[in-house]
Amino acid sequence: MWGSLGARSESAGPRAASGRLWAVVLGAAAGFFLLGFLIGWFAKPTDKKTSLSTHEDMRTAFMAEMKAENIKQFLYNFTRLPHLAGTKENMHLAQQVQAEWKKFGLDSVQLVHYDVLLSYPDDTKPNYISIIDEHGNEVFNTSLSEPPPPGYEAVRDVVPPYSAFSAQGVPEGELVYVNYGRTEDFFTLERDMGINCAGKIVIARYGKIFRGNKVKNAELAGAKGIILYSDPADYCAPGVDPYPSGWNLPGGGAQRGNVLNLNGAGDPLTPGYPAKEYAYRLDKTSGVGLPKIPVHPIGYHDAESLLRNMGGRPPPYSSWKGNLNVSYNVGPGFTEDYSSRKVKMHIHSNNEVRRIYNVIGTIRGTVEPDRYVILGGHRDSWVFGGIDPKSGAAVVHEIVRSFGKLKNEGWRPRRTVIFASWDAEEFGLLGSTEWAEENAKVLQARGVAYINADSSVEGNYTLRVDCTPLMYSLVYSLTKKIPSPDEGFEGKSLYESWYKKNPSSEYKEVPRINKLGSGNDFEAFFQRLGIASGRARYSKNWNVEKYSSYPVYHSVYETYEIVEQFYDPTFKNHLTVAQVRGGLVFELANSVVLPFDCRDYASSVSNYAHIIYNLSRNHEEELAAYSVSFDALFSAVKNFTEVAASFHERLQQINLNNLLAIRSLNDQLMFLERAFIDPLGLPGRPFYRKFRKLFLLFESEIV
Repeated sequence: MWGSLGARSESAGPRAASGRLWAVVLGAAAGFFLLGFLIGWFAKPTDKKTSLSTHEDMRTAFMAEMKAENIKQFLYNFTRLPHLAGTKENMHLAQQVQAEWKKFGLDSVQLVHYDVLLSYPDDTKPNYISIIDEHGNEVFNTSLSEPPPPGYEAVRDVVPPYSAFSAQGVPEGELVYVNYGRTEDFFTLERDMGINCAGKIVIARYGKIFRGNKVKNAELAGAKGIILYSDPADYCAPGVDPYPSGWNLPGGGAQRGNVLNLNGAGDPLTPGYPAKEYAYRLDKTSGVGLPKIPVHPIGYHDAESLLRNMGGRPPPYSSWKGNLNVSYNVGPGFTEDYSSRKVKMHIHSNNEVRRIYNVIGTIRGTVEPDRYVILGGHRDSWVFGGIDPKSGAAVVHEIVRSFGKLKNEGWRPRRTVIFASWDAEEFGLLGSTEWAEENAKVLQARGVAYINADSSVEGNYTLRVDCTPLMYSLVYSLTKKIPSPDEGFEGKSLYESWYKKNPSSEYKEVPRINKLGSGNDFEAFFQRLGIASGRARYSKNWNVEKYSSYPVYHSVYETYEIVEQFYDPTFKNHLTVAQVRGGLVFELANSVVLPFDCRDYASSVSNYAHIIYNLSRNHEEELAAYSVSFDALFSAVKNFTEVAASFHERLQQINLNNLLAIRSLNDQLMFLERAFIDPLGLPGRPFYRKFRKLFLLFESEIV
């Protein structure tokens, strides 16, 4: 046996030597690997200092990169022509934005199209309102267009004032003034004054509620048609001249806008589904939210002519009176001298399917490329869009440029950042909603946050923020690092001027943050998908300036010049808004731990519950009759508050070197907003799925 083993050993001598050599090589390789592993392990940062220092330095560089002069130039470039959704001008602007975002250095920039239902006036049959005599002769006609602002007389393709998606028709009848056209206004007329609006044409002033709700209320009251106008009481600031001498709405200006009641459905013909070529479509006449009666907007000079000889009863309350030189009698019909006259509407607008284009740009994240932070704002405008939306689009452009600059210098965010230029927002949030519908599954799985970027300015008094409670702490922290642009606050932070001018009524010693409702491009992300969302802009003093929105809203007078001359001559407020919006995106995309505070959410939910409980005390009999108890609600709020506090404590103790632990806790923070989504939606509003939306609706309707 030994001999044979010896013989084998003898003959295998060279192989044994080779094996020993390989063993030495492999052992050395393993040693070097182990040595490298140990060096790498012990070289890792043991605390937050290095990563935070880099994060702070990059945020400072990002903030410093944004320039007011750039925003000013972008706004000027974007407002040379009208950019109505579905037109070649807006498609060309989309292509321009795409080319420039690529030049800025984004990883990818795509045009994403959808075929949606839009609405336009008939070029051969203009829309207008007339007063007719007993023989049907027109004795007065409203204006067919707005007088152009100085310098824009030669611009073509300015769409005249119209109500998008209005039903066609030429109804005639007696006129009834219905104040703001709210439910309570129609109740006052019908229940208290005995005035039936059925078969009548009603006229309502803009303000208080969405124009589409005014139309729906008129339909329910049986009206044949509805005329909308901007009363100086609601759309003119006291002591300010009309544009171009000041920033008030001229008498010939009128507010365009859609009059749909979509409730989050998106394209009326493909509710719930992306409006792609392959989609099944409803018939054009049966689309979601389409009004059944003609609608038309007019300026207050024309409205004065219609209301001047109104007969019937005087207004029931002084609050029904605006600032026109008329009696504001409610009718129906005109005074005795003009009792044979009626009002006739001539509405010939057409609904048609047209292609729209979103611009979608991305910077891929390094550590968590499958987590998305989205910055989006719309590009389409009714005419020039100097405020809505181009003041926002210009800010988005500068934010994209600044992110691109950092990326070109070697930096990348931790998470993927998506930039969006939405189309057809003015026609019912169509571009953003269709994209959200097409990408719903991946967005619900990966969407961290959405920051909306519509108009950057609607005033020049102070900052206004609307956001999820998850972002409260982030917003406060960020604004403490941004200098205030306000006069009298030199050397102080934006937080300080904001708090001084608009303190919160709900929380002590912090600025006011508003609840995030609906009616803008965040809607599909927040109300339907449950993605944490927020928006910021510079606004007016709402406690003093009682007029609705801003005076020239959706008129031809929303020009670059009105912004440059009156709203923000130095564009310092635009820059501040860019720093807030861009700063939020930066922090959400680059912080190791998501900067969400679930304790603020718990506090907010607790406030909602107590508000609703207090309101319910006005209905004690009904509560008793239906055995309504709030015990379960308050128990759930208490449990949520305790768990939120416990989670926050664990978050403070997390090991920043444990990537799996960070990912796990970040996902819990990200999905918290989704926990308040009901997949079936609210009753009668299936695309509003947020329980917080239900709180807001209940709070507004129970009063």
